[in-house]
Amino acid sequence: MKNLKIAEMLIIGIGNCSRRDDGLGWAFLDEIKKKMPVGPELIYKYQLNIEDAEMITEADTIIFIDAFSGELENGFSFEECLPVDSFEFTTHALSPGVIVSLCKNLYDSEPNAYVLKIQGTEWELKDGLSPLAEINLQKALEFFATKAIYERKQVQL
Repeated sequence: MKNLKIAEMLIIGIGNCSRRDDGLGWAFLDEIKKKMPVGPELIYKYQLNIEDAEMITEADTIIFIDAFSGELENGFSFEECLPVDSFEFTTHALSPGVIVSLCKNLYDSEPNAYVLKIQGTEWELKDGLSPLAEINLQKALEFFATKAIYERKQVQL
């Protein structure tokens, strides 16, 4: 995988910080913002909607960050986000793949898209990440720092 150029990037954190580990996407953005005040555009979303297809048309690279409730080998996974041409009867909470597909089909735009999933374990109504989610968040941030380039230097997160 090639290194990702920060200046051309849009990072979308998906989640809800009032539901424990569901806030991992936002927590990731908070850490990026603290350690890299000048960098990629950061967008906080509770869920993805059809309108988000237009939002991603101008970026070269999109990274969707979201919590994951299953097991992930390293506590996180980073993979290419391929277009998905179908979705459920409801458009409540669309997947990143559907947004990428809509972007391509409606706006003839095909940004490089990736999904960073971070494993969580607790989802009740309560602020703050679980201890395991905190560990997995740090692993994901370290991984991101090794893949991202900012002003031709490795990002130090």
